[in-house]
Amino acid sequence: MIEVLYAAMAAGVLSGVIIVLRGGPANSLIGLNVATICAVTALVALDMDSGISFSRDIAFYLIFPGVFGVIIFSRFMAEVARG
Repeated sequence: MIEVLYAAMAAGVLSGVIIVLRGGPANSLIGLNVATICAVTALVALDMDSGISFSRDIAFYLIFPGVFGVIIFSRFMAEVARG
């Protein structure tokens, strides 16, 4: 059953990459976050399934660039909207 989860997360990462390749700042941000969420979910499942302890640490460190990317992108778009 865990193999189905891994396959679904792999498909999610691939769809995130496809969204990033479409271009544009909004698509890139959304695609990156989709791929990151799927990768983090797969790493946490790997930790629970196999007991590989460092995969949870890697998943934790993958979350931060997405959060800071959203904050920076929001500030950038607010500056663009103001003119």
